[in-house]
Amino acid sequence: MYIKLIDTETKFDEVKNIWMSFEKKINNRNISSSYIWQRTWWKYFKNYENKKFGYNKKLCILFLYNKNNVLKAIASFCEVTRKIYFLKFKTIEFISSQWGGTYLDILSDGLKKEEYNFIFNWLKKNSKYDLLVLRYIPEFTHNFDLNENNMTILSACPEIKISNFKNMEHYRQKKYSKSLKQNLRTSKNRMNRDDINYKENIVKNFKYFDYTNIKNISKSKLIDNKGCIYENSQIEAFLKDIYFNKEFPNNVVKILFNNKLVCYRINFLYNNSKYCFDASYDRNYRHYDLGALSVDLNINNSFEKNYYIHCMGAGVDFYKFKFTKQIVKIYVFCKKGNTLTAPLWYVLARWYSQRTEKKFNKELSRNFKKFNAKLERK
Repeated sequence: MYIKLIDTETKFDEVKNIWMSFEKKINNRNISSSYIWQRTWWKYFKNYENKKFGYNKKLCILFLYNKNNVLKAIASFCEVTRKIYFLKFKTIEFISSQWGGTYLDILSDGLKKEEYNFIFNWLKKNSKYDLLVLRYIPEFTHNFDLNENNMTILSACPEIKISNFKNMEHYRQKKYSKSLKQNLRTSKNRMNRDDINYKENIVKNFKYFDYTNIKNISKSKLIDNKGCIYENSQIEAFLKDIYFNKEFPNNVVKILFNNKLVCYRINFLYNNSKYCFDASYDRNYRHYDLGALSVDLNINNSFEKNYYIHCMGAGVDFYKFKFTKQIVKIYVFCKKGNTLTAPLWYVLARWYSQRTEKKFNKELSRNFKKFNAKLERK
C-alpha cells in the first residue's frame, strides 16, 4: 500500500474526477465528505480564522492505494492550529468539521485493519500534531469502532427511512401523534378563518430572488435569540456558492401567504437522500405553526421523490421528535498525537469530549421526556 498526499489546491482540483467517481463506487452517504462540499468549503474557509474555525489550516488529504494501484480510501484531513489563551497546539481534523458538517468519515468500502493502521501510521511518521480529532462520524461508519475508548458522542441526526413505509399517509398514521395531526388541521383552519391564500411550493433549484427572501426570513430568528447563519459574510459567501452549484443539487420547500414567502426549508439532495440544512419562518405568523407545516410538506416531498433517507440535520431539537424518533448518532474520534505535549492535550480533549457527550445525553433525555409528557397531557 501507499499514500498519495494532496497538500495544495492545485492537487485538490486535479483529483476532482477521481474523488467523485470513488464516491459513486462506494455508494457514499457522508454528504459532507463529498468532493463538492469539501472543495467549496476549503475555498472559503482555508484562511478564515477564529476560535471555532482554527488557525493556519493546511491540506493533508490522503489517498490510500493498494499494491495494484487501486484506490481504497480517501481521508480528507487538514492540519489546524488551535489556541487556548496564549497556548497553541496542532490538530488533525476532517475538512469542514469546524462548521457545517452533517456526516463525515473516511471514504471507503470499509477499511480493513491493515488499511486503517496504514493511514494513521503514515500520519504519525509524516506529520507533527498534538491531537487527532475527527468529528461528525456517523454510527453507520464501516471504518471506526464506536466502542473504543477514543470515541464519544457529539450529537445526532434524526432520520426517516422512506422505504420502511408505503407512502406519506401510511407514515402519518404510524408516526404522527393525534395532537400533531390536530395541530396541522388547526393551522389550516386558522388560515381559512383569516382569509389567507395559502400556497405550497417546492423549488427545484435556487433563484436569486429566492435567496434574498430566504435571507430576510432567516433574520427573524434573531427575535427568538437564535442564530442566523447569513449574518456572517464568510458563511454567506460559502452558502451562496453551494446553493447555486449545479453539481450539488438542492430544493427549497416554501410556504406562501397571499403570494408572500413566510416559511422555507432548504435541502441538499445527495445519493438519493435528502438532508435538511436550513429552515426558518416569519415570526409575525408564528401562531400558524408554519414550522410543523413545512416539515410535513418536506417529508411528503421525500415520499413523492422516493428518496432513500430523509435526514432532518444535526441536533436533537424538540420539534424533530414530533415527526421521528429514529436518530443516527454522530461521534468524535479523539486520539493522542506524537509531540511531547500530546499527552496533556489529550487529557484535556478527552475531558471536553466526555462533557459534550453527557450534555448531549441530557438534552436527548430531556426532549424525549418533554415530548412524552406533552402526549400524556393531550
